[in-house]
Amino acid sequence: MSSPSQPSASSARLSPAIQGALWTVIASFCVVAFTAIGKYLTAEMSVPMITFFRCVFGVLFIVPWVTRVGLAGLATRRPVLLIARGINTLIGLYCVFFAVALIPLADVVAIQYSKPIFASLAAVLILREIMYGARWRALIIGFVGMLIIIRPGFAEWNIGVLFALGAMAAGAFTTISVKLMTRTEPPDRIVAYTLVVMTIGSAVPAILSWQTPTLEQLLWLVLLGGLATGFQRCVARAYAAADATVVLPFEFIRLLIAVAFGFFIFGEALDGWTWAGGTVIFAASMYVVHAEAKRNANKTAANE
Repeated sequence: MSSPSQPSASSARLSPAIQGALWTVIASFCVVAFTAIGKYLTAEMSVPMITFFRCVFGVLFIVPWVTRVGLAGLATRRPVLLIARGINTLIGLYCVFFAVALIPLADVVAIQYSKPIFASLAAVLILREIMYGARWRALIIGFVGMLIIIRPGFAEWNIGVLFALGAMAAGAFTTISVKLMTRTEPPDRIVAYTLVVMTIGSAVPAILSWQTPTLEQLLWLVLLGGLATGFQRCVARAYAAADATVVLPFEFIRLLIAVAFGFFIFGEALDGWTWAGGTVIFAASMYVVHAEAKRNANKTAANE
C-alpha cells in the first residue's frame, strides 16, 4: 500500500489536475469528519483534552514516516518558522473545537472559505506584497459573505463566531508560512514538526483539565488524530500536484459534507443563510486566487 508521500504508479498516471482534485476531495472529507468528531466529543470532554489527544495520535500516525527517513529527514534550515507554524496551528485547532461546540458545523466550514482572502492580506503585512485592486475587492466581497452568515443584529450573537474567525485567521497565517517553507522543506517534515510542537504546547492545558478518557472516547480520539493528520498530508499533496486555481474549486465540497454531517448526525437545520454566505465567500476566494494566478503569470512573462 502506497503512502501519500509516495504516489502509486496508477496515481502517477493521472493528470496533475485530477490528482489535485482527488486529494482535495479526500482532504475535505477528512477535515469535516475530524471536526465532527471533535464536536461530538465536546459534549463529554474539554477542548484542551480533545486537542491534546488529537496532537498525540497525530504524532503516532507520522511516526512511520520519521522511522523511514531518520534524523536526516528532520534536518531543517527553518526551525523558528516551523515552530511558529506549530504554535499557530495549535491556536487554530483550539478555535475550531471551541467554535463547533457553540455554532453549527456548516457555519464554521463556510467561514473558513475566507482563508484565501485573508491569506492575501497576510501576504501584504508579512511578505510586504502589494494590496492591489483585486485583493481589496475580494476582501470586501468575502466580508459581505461573512456578514450574511453571521447577520449581526438579526441573529442571536454567539461567541462561537469569534472562534471560527480566529481559526480562519490562523489558517491564513498557515497558508503564508507554507508558502515560505515549501521552498526548502518537504510537506511531511512540515507536518512532523507541526505535530510535535502542537503536542508539547497542548500538554499543559490538558493536564490542568485532565480527565481520563473512556475506551469509546479513546477510539474516537484515535480516529480524530488519524483523520486530522490525513487532512494535512492530503492538502499538501493536492497543492503539490496542481495549482491553487485547480484545487480551490473542489474545496466547496467541504460545505456539502459539513451540511450533511450537521443534518444527519447533529440534527442541525439546513440554513439558507449559511449557503448564501458560504457561496459568496467561496466566489470571492476563487476570484482572488485566479487574480493571483494571472498576476504571477504576467510577472513570469514579463521576466522572460
